[in-house]
Amino acid sequence: MNHKPLKKLLLLVGLAMLALPAIAKEPELLMWDQMMPEEDLQPPPPIAPDMTYEDYLPNEAYGMRPVEELDGKFVKLPGFIVPLDSDEGGELQEFLLVPYFGACIHVPPPPPNQIVYVTLEEPVTIMAIWEPYWIIGTIETSPYLGDIATTVYQMVGEQVEVYKY
Repeated sequence: MNHKPLKKLLLLVGLAMLALPAIAKEPELLMWDQMMPEEDLQPPPPIAPDMTYEDYLPNEAYGMRPVEELDGKFVKLPGFIVPLDSDEGGELQEFLLVPYFGACIHVPPPPPNQIVYVTLEEPVTIMAIWEPYWIIGTIETSPYLGDIATTVYQMVGEQVEVYKY
């Protein structure tokens, strides 16, 4: 019986398994301004003597539009955690991720395209909500209506890391 084809196959399978970590998907770095469509990034109009306060208010669609190209991307996003629910031990499985400390606690909250509703695959214990974190996972352009905020993004978080300065 000739075992050469079987040995070659086993060798190829072994080499493929060794290469799997190298093939593992790296998250794409995502920053908050990339989550706003171009029309939301436009500066306000210059001040003119005949302008009113209402002229400076953003239009009603401001912050309500996601960047559709982000849907389904595996990303790494920095931000601050606003806990929504935790168990007795302080483990957290769902929260809002916001671009700056204190957002959603103070009024008004950031626009919906500057808040991400995150659910984690595995709960984590967050000891310091005043510290920034990296959240790694798949982002979706899907609305979330909560008690304290509305978002146009959701993320299934796979990993939470302390942000290192």
